[in-house]
Amino acid sequence: MIKKYIVAFSVLAAGGAVEAADSFLPQSDVAQAAIGAHPVVAAAEASLAEAEAQARVYKAGDHDFHLSGSYIRRDVRGEGTYSEWDSTISRAIRLPGKAKEDRKIGALGISVAENARDDARHQVALMLKDYWFEWLEAGAMHRIDQMAVDTYRQELQAVERRYELQEAALLEVEGVRSALATAAAKLQKSQARKLEAERAIGTMFPTMALPAQQLDIGDPAATEYGFDEWKNLILTRSHELRMAEKYAEQQMALARRGRLNKIADPTVGVRFFSERGGEEQGVGLLFSMPFGSSRRSAQSDAKRARALAAEAQARQVRLMVEEVADRDITRAEAGLSVWQQASAALTASEQVVSRVRRAVELGERDLVELLRALNAHHDVVRQEATARIAAHDAITQLRIDSHEIWIATHHDHED
Repeated sequence: MIKKYIVAFSVLAAGGAVEAADSFLPQSDVAQAAIGAHPVVAAAEASLAEAEAQARVYKAGDHDFHLSGSYIRRDVRGEGTYSEWDSTISRAIRLPGKAKEDRKIGALGISVAENARDDARHQVALMLKDYWFEWLEAGAMHRIDQMAVDTYRQELQAVERRYELQEAALLEVEGVRSALATAAAKLQKSQARKLEAERAIGTMFPTMALPAQQLDIGDPAATEYGFDEWKNLILTRSHELRMAEKYAEQQMALARRGRLNKIADPTVGVRFFSERGGEEQGVGLLFSMPFGSSRRSAQSDAKRARALAAEAQARQVRLMVEEVADRDITRAEAGLSVWQQASAALTASEQVVSRVRRAVELGERDLVELLRALNAHHDVVRQEATARIAAHDAITQLRIDSHEIWIATHHDHED
């Protein structure tokens, strides 16, 4: 019975080694659908629609046609009564260069919103990853604890039978009962954790159906790229960085527009009039232009300062993305190394349990020592499973941050 227990643990620890490296992850189309349905992404999509509408506003400009007029009935002593009216159509005109700059501001606003939308997808993908791996780990711990309970329960039946035959001491029976109770308590805890993880995914990603059975998690393997390649992918595909850079460009365009706006747009128009009952009629041109405003100069300086701040923020975002890249790569490399050590510890623990079991069979050791060894082995199995999942978690985060998986859209960095 104990031998079956050890073999089962070994299979569980190495479960799925022959499966594809990411077979325990949601399929790409399923993950993308769940990500796209999240409210964070929906809000970003709406913000993109707003930016597109705002771009049309910039293209059209701020100036509208104005129609004004008046009607007067005038009495002239000794001459009579006259009807007089006038009508004016006028509009401010953007000076050369302003319309071009406005179109550029609108286009950059769309680019900022597009990258914000894609960055929202990225952030939700990381959120999905966190919930998914919590579910995987909770399920793995539950399976390990269930296997321990089943094994201790079977062992208790065997030792109680031996006790009835006076081939085992009461101390051995109580020892197995204690081990079973401890394992059952761990099972209750892991079962609650598994249920919590399932419900969390169901709440945050209601469109994603969990597999009917817990997925096997194969051995983690070294990543396909080196440090420099991973870092370059993360930097060139980072929508957060791209968004910050485009926002800085937009603020610089707004600063240039502010400088152009130091010279106000002139207003031109046509005036039609009729006086003295139609005896005098005419058409005239109107022209007006504000000048001498210190307010415009101050507004230009404020926009310039805002642009400089945005450029500084973009540099800060680059540093943050570089730090994220370094951390992701380091975590993936370290996670693989930690799992390798945990796997070696599991192999050694299996050998220890096997030797203790053999000694018990030969009467050189008692059952209490075997139970102690099994309890320690159970902890090692849990540690190996935790290290295995943590390694896959780190590798998956690296792949998400480099947009290798789950991100439906990404644009390589372009000048």
